[in-house]
Amino acid sequence: MRAAIAIATVMLSATAAQAQFATKYAVSGRPLKLDFANSTNPDCSSIGPPTNRVVRAPEHGRLTVAQTSDFPNFPASNTRSECNRRRVAGAALHYVSQRGFTGMDAVGVEIIFASGNMRQKSFTINVR
Repeated sequence: MRAAIAIATVMLSATAAQAQFATKYAVSGRPLKLDFANSTNPDCSSIGPPTNRVVRAPEHGRLTVAQTSDFPNFPASNTRSECNRRRVAGAALHYVSQRGFTGMDAVGVEIIFASGNMRQKSFTINVR
């Protein structure tokens, strides 16, 4: 029983460590790219598309996910940092507020990468 609790605690801790929070600013009625997720090999080829699941939908706008290519943002210490200079396959997350809305909105997504990793991201969006 203790082993099961320890394993569950470690799993929850690993998931919590992957949670990310950001504040973004948007112009009312205009699309804003919130994120670009990708699973990329060291040679910049795609491992496969990530799956984005909305866990908190915006109250005052719309969230869309599109399979596309874009420039990744790997840290210089990552072997994939050379890929930052070229477009790679992935999924872009876009938000657009209801026309005329100004104020705060929020969204939450769960991204499951083709590599088997998972990340939770929450965005607070200040619409002006």
